Order: sequence, then structure tokens, then C-alpha cells
Amino acid sequence: MATISQDDTGRYRRRMVGELRRGGWLRSPAWIDAFQAVPRHAFVPRFFIPTDTGHWAAVCAQDRGWAERAYTLGSLVTQLGGDESYWGRARDAPLRGTPTSSSSDPRLMATMLEALDVRDGHTVLEIGTGAGYNAGLISHRIGSRNVTSVEVDAGLARTARQRLAECGYHPTIVTSDGTNGVPEASPYDRIIATVAAPTVPAAWVEQTRIGGLILLNPYTELGSGPLVLLTVTDRGRAEGRFLPSYGAFMPFRAHQPARSDQERLSDALRSADGRRTATEVPVDVLHQIDAGMLIGLLVPHVAWIGFTPEGGRSQLWLLGDDGSWAVRDDDGVEQRGERRIWDEIAAAYGLWQQLGSPGRERFGLTVTVDGKQTIWLDGPDRTVAPLALDSRFGTCGGG
Repeated sequence: MATISQDDTGRYRRRMVGELRRGGWLRSPAWIDAFQAVPRHAFVPRFFIPTDTGHWAAVCAQDRGWAERAYTLGSLVTQLGGDESYWGRARDAPLRGTPTSSSSDPRLMATMLEALDVRDGHTVLEIGTGAGYNAGLISHRIGSRNVTSVEVDAGLARTARQRLAECGYHPTIVTSDGTNGVPEASPYDRIIATVAAPTVPAAWVEQTRIGGLILLNPYTELGSGPLVLLTVTDRGRAEGRFLPSYGAFMPFRAHQPARSDQERLSDALRSADGRRTATEVPVDVLHQIDAGMLIGLLVPHVAWIGFTPEGGRSQLWLLGDDGSWAVRDDDGVEQRGERRIWDEIAAAYGLWQQLGSPGRERFGLTVTVDGKQTIWLDGPDRTVAPLALDSRFGTCGGG
């Protein structure tokens, strides 16, 4: 059993803050003070770490190296499969599971909190309490009475509330569907979402003061981590630009695929015949941070996974939630199903090129009261494409 002292955790915390400052993620004195004061390790007494075999191993405060890991610049998975029983089983042996909650990467937390431009006296709604660490940082910055956080998982909400109280913070923690916001304490000066939503829920816009800000990660299964900062300009209307920074969160549970990527890949592999057609779109297109962001926003409900067949070369598989699929490798592309997924990706990539291959920060998003959500370039008058809405989130993606 490892023995951890306050000197140890304090040293690790100071080192983390120093890394955040040197990297430019943490700049303002108020947030520097918050990151120095709030003990991250108190919110992650146990977590899961990935193994080389694709399994998850369980780590807790009694294990050697736990405290140092708690202050590394990375996310820490705190729940698998929405089920706490994974923890005990993972202590016996590493296992497979889908992450459903985490303590986010401190670099991403600092980036978003700096961008949120929180001022003294502001009220903040956090969507997705998770471990509670981010709620602690915000509470330290503006006072617990000004912070509301909503979490869909009652067990996570209860645990976060307890750990926050042990650290001296008492924000309002609500157990509810975050897409509905928390109308009882609205309007808010700021809303920050630490869970990914495919579109901007109408409730968030309605519960933000005119002139207030909403910061979120629009969920894209294809990735490239879009972060957009919206200003509410009128009742039911908000618009703003995407940040230059990359940021990605777990999606709302209602938006998680019914079947795992591995299950979808197994089906696709059985129906593939190996016949390829030529394509000019590069195989690494999804790894291009600017092009990949636009592709992800315009090609919804498609996951990607890398796969290397025995004795073969690496392949990029694109798996639609309707059973459609495409595979891209050095020999070309093969695609099957009602959706021609690679054609959609090629069209989105071609659009990005036609626009002059712009950086992600030149794109913006407008949300209107009638439910439309539109991507634009350089200004709202230069429309690029509508953002695909998700019926599971109702009008404007929520409500």
C-alpha cells in the first residue's frame, strides 16, 4: 500500500500548474489560483487506465503512482459502461468496457475556462458534473453559490457533491438530463458543457442571458474536436466562432451508438470483397485538424476505426450507424450500404478545399429560434452548410 503525503500531492499539483502555464493553456491569475488551490486527486480516488491489450486496469489511492497519475496532463476515466460494478471486476483483472465518465484533461479544462471569460459575480451552469473537479475550479473562481452543475447519473452526482463538500465547495448539483439545462436557476451568464452534444440544445440558449456565452464541443463521431463559443444575441439566437484549440468529450448517453465500433466492424468485414476504386482524398484526411473538423460536422453518425488484417496493411474503416460502411487503404476505397460514406467525406473535403483550406478558427455557427443551426466562414453572411440536427435532441437539438 502506497503512503501519500500532502507534500507529495502539493508538489504534483504545482508541477501540473507549471506545465499548464508553460504550455499557454493557463494564463490568467484567477484561474492559476484555482488550479493551484483545488486538489484534483480528491476527485479521482480511483480511475481506469488503458492497457496495451485494449483493456482497462483499475487504479486507486492505495496503489503506487496513483497521486502522480492524478496530476498528469490527460483525462482519467472514472466510469465504464455506466455501471459501478466494473470497478471491482477490474481490480481482479483488466477488462473491456466503454468509458462513460471521466475527469477531463487539465489542458482542455484550462483552455475552456480561459475562453469562457468568467467575471466576478457571474453565474455559471456546467453541463456534465462527472467527477466534480471542474465544478470545484469554477466554484473557487466565483463562489459556490454562483455555480450550478447538472449530471444525468445520480450516483456520479451524489459522489461529486460529497467530494466537493469535502474540499469546501458547495455548488448546486442537479441530477437531470443536461440537454434541458436547469431552468430553476436561470438565466446564466455562462454555460460550459463538458459533455459533447451533436447540436446546441434550445434550452441552453433560452437559459443564457442576452450577451452571455455558451461553450461546447459539438459531438462528431469522426472526431477533430470542434469547440465553439457562442454569444446569445437575442431570445433563441446565438452565434460565435470555433476555437483554434482541439477539444473532445464523451457524448450524451442518449447519443451513444447502440452497437460498439467493434461489432459494426465485424459485420463490415464479413461483407467486404476487397475490390477497391481509386480516390484522390488522402487516407489521413481525418487526422488533418482543420479539414477533419469540417468533415466531422458535415458527415454525422459515422465512426472510424483503424484495422490491420493479419499479414496485411493498415486500413481506415468508416462505420455508419445504419450499417453502411467504407474502407480506405493504400489500394483505394470500397464502400457499401445506403449511404456512400466515402463519397460524403470526399464532398466535405472538397468543400474545405474550395473554401481555401481555412483554419478551424475561421468557421462559426449560428443558432436561430426556428431551430436552424448553420456553419459559416469568416462571418454569418457567408454560409457554408447547415449543421445536421439530431432528432433525439428535439428542436434546436434540445428543449
